[in-house]
Amino acid sequence: MATAFTQREREHIHERLQNVGLRYAATIGMKRSTVDEIAREAGISKGAFYGFFASKEHLFLNILELIHNEMYGNAERIFIQRVDLPIKERAALAITEVCRVAEKREAVQFIRDEVPQLLIKLPEDVLKQHYQSDEDRIKNLVRKANVSLSTSLETACAVIRMLMMTLLLKGEVGEEYDEAMRVMIDGACDRLIRS
Repeated sequence: MATAFTQREREHIHERLQNVGLRYAATIGMKRSTVDEIAREAGISKGAFYGFFASKEHLFLNILELIHNEMYGNAERIFIQRVDLPIKERAALAITEVCRVAEKREAVQFIRDEVPQLLIKLPEDVLKQHYQSDEDRIKNLVRKANVSLSTSLETACAVIRMLMMTLLLKGEVGEEYDEAMRVMIDGACDRLIRS
C-alpha cells in the first residue's frame, strides 16, 4: 500500500513536476514526453503522478499558465509601478518584458506548435476554468493599463504576438537582434498608442 504524502512533500513534488514540465516544454515538447519520463524525473511513480495531474496535458496546461502568469504579470507590474514614464515607454517596457520571459522560458515554440493540440485534448470545462489565450491576456492588460489605442485592440494583440514570434528567428538574425527588437517595439508603441 502506498504511503500518503505530507502536505510539504506534495508541495515539493508539485514543484518538481512543474520544473520538469517547464524543461520538457522548452526542449522535447509535450507530444514527445511521457508521464513515465516526467514522473521518473520528478522522483515519483507514474501512479503518484495522477495524484497531482489528471494527464500530461493537464500538467502542460499548468505550465502554460505559469508562463503566462509570469509574462503578463510582470508586464502588468510595469504599468502599475512605472507611472513616472510616459505610457508609450511603459508599454515598450511591458512588451519587452513579455518577450524576455517568453525567451527565458523558451516558450514561443511550445505556444506556437503544441498549445493548439493541448487545447484540443483537454475538456471544455477545464479550459474555461484554467485557460486564457495570449490574445485575451493582452486585451486584459491593455484595458487594465488604460492604454488609448490608435488602432483596434485586435490589431494591437496581433502586433504583440508577432513581436513574440520573432524570438524564433533570433539565431538567424544574429547579434543585432536585441537592438532590432527594441526598434520594432518602440515603433509599434509609437504607431499603436495615442499620446
